[in-house]
Amino acid sequence: MNSSKILLIDDEKRMSESLKTLLVIEGHTVEAFTDSEKAAKLLENESFDLVITDIKMPVVNGLDILEKAHHKDPFLEVILMTGYASLESAKEAVDQGAFSYITKPIEFEELKIAIARSLEKRQTALEKERLLKQLKVANHMLEQKLSEIDALYSASAILAATIDLTETLTQILSLAIDVIGAKIGSVMILDPNKQELYIGAACGLSKQIVAETRLKVGDSISGHVAQSGEPLIIKDIESDVRFSRVNRQHYESKSLISVPLKYKGNILGVVNINNKITGTTFDEHDLKLLNTFGAQAAIAIDRANIFADRDEKINELTVLFEITRKISTIDHIERVGEIIFSQLRKLIHIEAVIWYGLAERINLFRREFMYKSSDCRINPEPPIELKTNKEVIERSKNVDIDYVKDQLMKWFADCLSAKKHAIEVVPIQLHNTVSGIMTIISQNKLSNSESNLAAIVASQTVSVVERQKAILNGIKLVTMGKIISEICHDLKKPLTNLKGNVQVYKSKIKGREASKFFESSENELNRLNDLVMEIVNSANPNMYSTSKAKIKDVIIKASQLLEKDLEKKNIRFTINQDNDVPQIEINNNEIFEAVINIMLNAIESMEDNGVLEVNIMLHPAQEPYVRIAFIDTGCGIPENELYRIFDRYHTTKETGTGLGLAIVERVIKAHNGSLNVESVLGKGTTFKIDLPI
Repeated sequence: MNSSKILLIDDEKRMSESLKTLLVIEGHTVEAFTDSEKAAKLLENESFDLVITDIKMPVVNGLDILEKAHHKDPFLEVILMTGYASLESAKEAVDQGAFSYITKPIEFEELKIAIARSLEKRQTALEKERLLKQLKVANHMLEQKLSEIDALYSASAILAATIDLTETLTQILSLAIDVIGAKIGSVMILDPNKQELYIGAACGLSKQIVAETRLKVGDSISGHVAQSGEPLIIKDIESDVRFSRVNRQHYESKSLISVPLKYKGNILGVVNINNKITGTTFDEHDLKLLNTFGAQAAIAIDRANIFADRDEKINELTVLFEITRKISTIDHIERVGEIIFSQLRKLIHIEAVIWYGLAERINLFRREFMYKSSDCRINPEPPIELKTNKEVIERSKNVDIDYVKDQLMKWFADCLSAKKHAIEVVPIQLHNTVSGIMTIISQNKLSNSESNLAAIVASQTVSVVERQKAILNGIKLVTMGKIISEICHDLKKPLTNLKGNVQVYKSKIKGREASKFFESSENELNRLNDLVMEIVNSANPNMYSTSKAKIKDVIIKASQLLEKDLEKKNIRFTINQDNDVPQIEINNNEIFEAVINIMLNAIESMEDNGVLEVNIMLHPAQEPYVRIAFIDTGCGIPENELYRIFDRYHTTKETGTGLGLAIVERVIKAHNGSLNVESVLGKGTTFKIDLPI
């Protein structure tokens, strides 16, 4: 306050100079005038902290100065001085807003107090005004923030309530434009297959522009942002050398923002905003806001993609189910082709399907059927046979599809409508081996997903057809088995009669030659009887019924039955089982018989004081299997006999029948298991049985 700028006006020169001197001494800057008219003009052009003026002055009086001062600055205080004090003049001064009314002669101390108070009042008023302005700015910013938060909340609500992608993107974009303050905006969606951007939603753009706009990734501003994955603010489009050739006919302002739409690390599109309402440039705050709205838009696009993928998968599964359902009821290959063509057209716009199956000559494919739409012109007809490279098939059990495709393309090049179509060659695989090829003719090249779907359809079709054939063959085999079983059952009686007759004549007819004949005949009849009994037993429906059981309990039961045989030769018998071995699905009687046969063989192969050890564990390589290893210290099996031990009636024992190990192999195979043997002559033999859990 000591360095305030004061305007002093008094038409009495001595008074004016005296007061100026005193005020300067107090540290104030003083402009003193005796001409009130000049003082009034200065007041209009310069700013002052305080005006001290005489009331009675020619031309412009003190009350006029008071009015001009308040007009210039509402917070500028005025102290009026007068040598003609009266109640009326004092009242008028106060009514017009004078801070103080001082009578002459002036008491300087009184004036100093009035000056200090007036300056303090002005300072307070200015500070209040400053605070009010700050509060107003803060309120404005708060309103803007609330508006932004409300817009973001609305965007989230739209995302939760709206399924339609175009509607969702349009509403989110509209909110972003309103909050940021722009006129034009667009959301461009990325087509990953074509690597193109197209407009999914727009505000302020014509329908023609929305429909026709296509941008390659890397081209123009949006393409650049989609490629880089980084947001972009352009202050002046005309001076930015990167995009100097961009068509700016739709831009009213030179500034714009472009933000990538990212979700889970993938670029799904780009959102653009330009033409700011204020005509100013976009700033970092605008970019941050657009990024937030862009995140919502990206979620909407990702959700739409998920829904689209789900619908596509449902359609694909429906078609695959329909193909399987319909094919499973037929057995004619041409009817199969009709079903494939009609169902596949529901998912892929195809014109024709040509099916080639692998012929008996392994290097030749033969056309089995062709189906085409009524408007598809294929001329000339595709070849009946296609050759393939025999060496590739023989070496890798596979087909060089490119080799076959080259042949088809030569034919295709001669077709009258070749320019309007594309060709796709799909291998038909069964058990990892190519069994044929399916040729698809379409107007456009199939995408990777469409090609994969066609391959699945082809392979599934072959699988279903083969399964149908297997089922038919199985039915035939079951029927044959029943017939054979019935015949064998009827054979039991004549066999018994023959055996009785042989025994009767054996006792009546003597002689060396006769003895040999009857012995041989009796042995053959016994073998024939065993075969008949095995076939009859196999037809028993309870023969292979299974239940969960502990394999260790079966082996213990077998060892108890063979206990006297083990004791007779003083053989040490042990069973070892890992803790994690579960119960397995077996036919108890069949497995028991197999175990008995293996243990009997082991006992018979050992001298006194031998060792028979049984180890039960989970299969070290095949998880759903249990391994049972029978290890003996017997005489071992010669290498030249090892591969024949499971042959029926093959035996090295004088009293053996040769059926024991053959039965073991049959039982294990019936349980979908495997049987392996390892033997070292003079040291012992190990039988390994692997059974599925």
